[in-house]
Amino acid sequence: MHPIILFSPDFHNYSSEHYIWLAIGVTSTLFWIWLGKKQSTELGQQRIGLIQSLIPALLWIVLSLYMIFFVRPLDLGLVLPFHACYFINLLLPFMLWQRSFFLFEITYYMVMGGCIQALLTPDLHFGFPHYINFRYFVVHMGLAQSILYAVFVYRFRPTWRSFGRAFLWINIYFVFVLGINYLLGTNFMYLRHKPNAPTLLDLFGEWPWYIVGGKFLCLMMFTLVMLPFAFDKKGELNSKTAKPENRKI
Repeated sequence: MHPIILFSPDFHNYSSEHYIWLAIGVTSTLFWIWLGKKQSTELGQQRIGLIQSLIPALLWIVLSLYMIFFVRPLDLGLVLPFHACYFINLLLPFMLWQRSFFLFEITYYMVMGGCIQALLTPDLHFGFPHYINFRYFVVHMGLAQSILYAVFVYRFRPTWRSFGRAFLWINIYFVFVLGINYLLGTNFMYLRHKPNAPTLLDLFGEWPWYIVGGKFLCLMMFTLVMLPFAFDKKGELNSKTAKPENRKI
């Protein structure tokens, strides 16, 4: 292992590498928000939003294709986009380009509640510069970055109605992924067994109890990330009277 660059075959939570990745994520997010705010037109903001959200989306697609064609044995869990974070990663370029409040309100809670937890407690075995390590952090940092871009540049605000819609859609997706896991023998959204890395799901025991506990944890996380906007009457009003271009689906 190089003592300065910190290359390592294995990833360890809360190691120097982990903290470096988190620092890069914070710096990148601040840069793109600053660049978006510098734009004098909504079209300029949308272009910047699209560019920054396409980087993790295209990276995921390219590396997934690489694994499909060149890596054996093929792990379907790594190349199909049915983990919630990877699925949302492919949606966010559309959200930012279209200024879609609908996509924002159903992805805000899942990203801020779930994907940030994935950054803090990664289920990751490979150290940098392994491509799985690189993809994991770029994608998950990109998710938080895109949502925060919508909050601070587009001035989108989640509402309590958004809370209900997001919880409904994640449960619809939950049922869909159950079917995918059954057909393919995969473990998307960790519905067949818990992640190998320590997570909050460990508090609820083994299958199926950790899934039931995960539902309550989901509601708690959704509530927590709603708190900054919980009493924002202006945000509630703006969500109902937003200009047509901000309400695209």
